Amino acid sequence: MTFTELSKKIVAQFNLMQQYPLFRVGVSNLWDTYISSFEEGDDPVFRDPNSTSHTCNRDRHFISTYGDIVAVNGDEIITLWDIEVEKPYASPINALRDAVKNSPIIDKLVITKDYLNKLPYEKVTKAPYKLGYDRTLKRYTPEEAAKYGVVNAEDIYEFSHFHVFINDIDTSGKSIESVVGSYRSNYDVLKRGLSEIPKDTLELVLDLITQGSLLNAESYLKSVRDFLDMKLKYDKVINKDYFVWTAAGNYNAKFRNTLAGLLCVELAEGKELNDACRDWNKRADPANYMKASAPITASMIKAAEEKAAELGYTFNRRFATIDDIDVNEIIHQNDDSSVKQAGLFAGVKPSASTRHKRSQFDGISEVSIEKFMAEILPKSNSIEVFVENRFEDNFVSLITGDDNMFKWNNRFSWTYRNNLTGKSEIAQNVAKAGGKIDGILRFSIQWNENGNSICDLDAHCVQPNGREIYYANFKRPNKSTLGGQLDVDMIRPTTVGVENITFDSWDKLAVGKYVFKVVNFDSRDNDGCRAEIAFNGEVYSYNYNRNLKNTVEFATVTVKPNRVIEIEHHVESTESNKEIWGIETNQFHKVNLVCLSPNYWGDNNVGNKHYFFFLKDAKSDIPLRPFHNEYLNNTLRDHRKVLEVFAHTKKLHPADKQLAGLGFNATVRDELIVKIKGTHERVLKIKL
Repeated sequence: MTFTELSKKIVAQFNLMQQYPLFRVGVSNLWDTYISSFEEGDDPVFRDPNSTSHTCNRDRHFISTYGDIVAVNGDEIITLWDIEVEKPYASPINALRDAVKNSPIIDKLVITKDYLNKLPYEKVTKAPYKLGYDRTLKRYTPEEAAKYGVVNAEDIYEFSHFHVFINDIDTSGKSIESVVGSYRSNYDVLKRGLSEIPKDTLELVLDLITQGSLLNAESYLKSVRDFLDMKLKYDKVINKDYFVWTAAGNYNAKFRNTLAGLLCVELAEGKELNDACRDWNKRADPANYMKASAPITASMIKAAEEKAAELGYTFNRRFATIDDIDVNEIIHQNDDSSVKQAGLFAGVKPSASTRHKRSQFDGISEVSIEKFMAEILPKSNSIEVFVENRFEDNFVSLITGDDNMFKWNNRFSWTYRNNLTGKSEIAQNVAKAGGKIDGILRFSIQWNENGNSICDLDAHCVQPNGREIYYANFKRPNKSTLGGQLDVDMIRPTTVGVENITFDSWDKLAVGKYVFKVVNFDSRDNDGCRAEIAFNGEVYSYNYNRNLKNTVEFATVTVKPNRVIEIEHHVESTESNKEIWGIETNQFHKVNLVCLSPNYWGDNNVGNKHYFFFLKDAKSDIPLRPFHNEYLNNTLRDHRKVLEVFAHTKKLHPADKQLAGLGFNATVRDELIVKIKGTHERVLKIKL
């Protein structure tokens, strides 16, 4: 067998190897292994006693540099030397194969363009890239011919050499050391993760994410599932080290170092389930870590099922319709005989084609909700409400079912559009974050309500003296000389973000202009924000529902003598129209039914009271929770963890027939503009 034939076999073998991931093994002295393994007479002396026929610096370089390359195909390792050869090469090639196969993988094979450009042979600018010399030419001088005695002077001799062609190289621009080091780091982390995290732990974490026990964990679902799939394969393979080396290029190789991986490791090490979940939630969202559902186990689910069977509960829930409600629970009775004789309003068409601005209703008569319900509503034939953009989270739907499982003695419950038990107010969120909401003058902002605006929005106020309140100036506990401070500051929140500027005293509040604005600190794209300015018992709402790029001034508040305050609005987006649950905003809509929340029907007097104004043609367009744990009676107290998950996963999908409209919590200050018709038509502002 000629060397040229051997060289061609090596080229073909490497082409085969490139179907699989390529690595290097930890082996040394391959050249010595090669040369010393020729059988007697197969490597004769050439030129002088210190040189043999196969002694070649170029072949020495190739075997020393590339002879340790291997490919991995499952549990099989493939070497350059896995070829069938004949004498004189059978013995040395077999020796190389045995040396390489019996050595451990130590690194990924990385070839870069910079490396190729530094090689001493011809440059190759496109694939396939050559590693090694394929051939060289040599013309011997008369002196060399006389010395060696086996060559002729002036003749040109051609020598073949070991070489291969590689198709893919690293084009990242990084050094070989950097790429290899990063891959080796992936290998180390992945090996620890696959060996330390059991399959059962990964399955448990998947359940915790699905049931809502972990805040902001939905984004980890894919990585946990993928790592579980990798773990199942790892447990089956024979050579686990080969598997880890090939999988270290996976995007999920460093799963162990992620938040989800850390949770898995903690659980695998025996950390108590509730403690592990609580610690996750603190890391994910320190401000809201108590909001996630509690973790549940299979035994807890079984116990809940047994209790439900004992009580006869089916948990079948659906949207309520007007026919479900006892007429005694409806506050207003309509005289329209074509429909149910309670709580229905007819007689006028809604002003569907008329758009209004809220400012049109400044100066109209005001009444308390108590007076409206007790004295005005009973004398009315019809009622319409003015639906403002800011009522988006006031939309609510009434829900009923087969079971009377609540703290009150009826089967009804309710869920607001945000899948909460009540409207999520900016002021409420500010208060939860530790902000002061009862100051003389307040500016609050809220963003990232849909999770798509993880950016750093900052609330600012330029005071009459020119001093600016923001994150770097007059931040709690420091106050300005005018009594103002930023008492809530959030940076790129992963859930709803709020910031709050408040002034605490009339005595410190100076006469002059206060300019309130929002600054996008890191210039990240976002969906805008909502804002409120509150003073003198009035709340002005803003909805900047577009990308807030740099700085946006929302309003200028002017403080005049004798505690008079005027406001100039710079953002008018609250006047734009949009559709919520089939209802267009900034116009009047017909009310079908007015009632209190079910926890105040009959003799019930449980928890917070809500006022419901159900609207004609309103219906939810998103899945809603069938009930909330805080509604449940004491017989179900021990099973609330399971029921919380049940309510989260068994949401009611939109239905055509449902009682839906606006809801107002009696404990939250608000106001509603209504148009009523009785002895005469008039417009009122209801103070809630």
